[in-house]
Amino acid sequence: MRVIVPALVMAAATLVAPAAPSSSATTTRAAPPASTVATTTSAATKAASVPPGPRRYERRVVRHTNRVRRAHHLRALSRSTCLDRYAQRSANRIARSGRLTHQDLTPVLSRCGGWKVGENIAYGYRWPLWVVRAWMDSPGHRANILEPRYRRIGVGVRADGRGTVWVSQVFAYRR
Repeated sequence: MRVIVPALVMAAATLVAPAAPSSSATTTRAAPPASTVATTTSAATKAASVPPGPRRYERRVVRHTNRVRRAHHLRALSRSTCLDRYAQRSANRIARSGRLTHQDLTPVLSRCGGWKVGENIAYGYRWPLWVVRAWMDSPGHRANILEPRYRRIGVGVRADGRGTVWVSQVFAYRR
């Protein structure tokens, strides 16, 4: 059986501080990942086809993001509880509304002690690796992931009532 994921819309935003925050946002359509699902009934196969829970999904997004950064000779990002909080708020909001819209990143600058912050959002990617690959295929998202000055990351994940996964990634570097 072949399962095709519908076309997805993603967006990336960056905000720079202090005096004149400028915002750039891009919206792209990513080619949907296709996956083949085997029809075996072994417990190991079933466990492998179940997507990870939200906390594991978040950790894996960070891991895959850091692998990409290291492959480009950049420092790995550290998790930030402050950025996690804003990323989770964003994921909750976009899942509730059913629309990809960016949050106002200005409070992140002051409350999380950032000089520059950015956000990637996406929905419909069942697996963390797929969402990171899709972001890397989009110039705006790729720029956020590969921004050399970013040192911290926060990730939020929320599944809506239909099981669609909504993801937010927030980046920052300190002054």
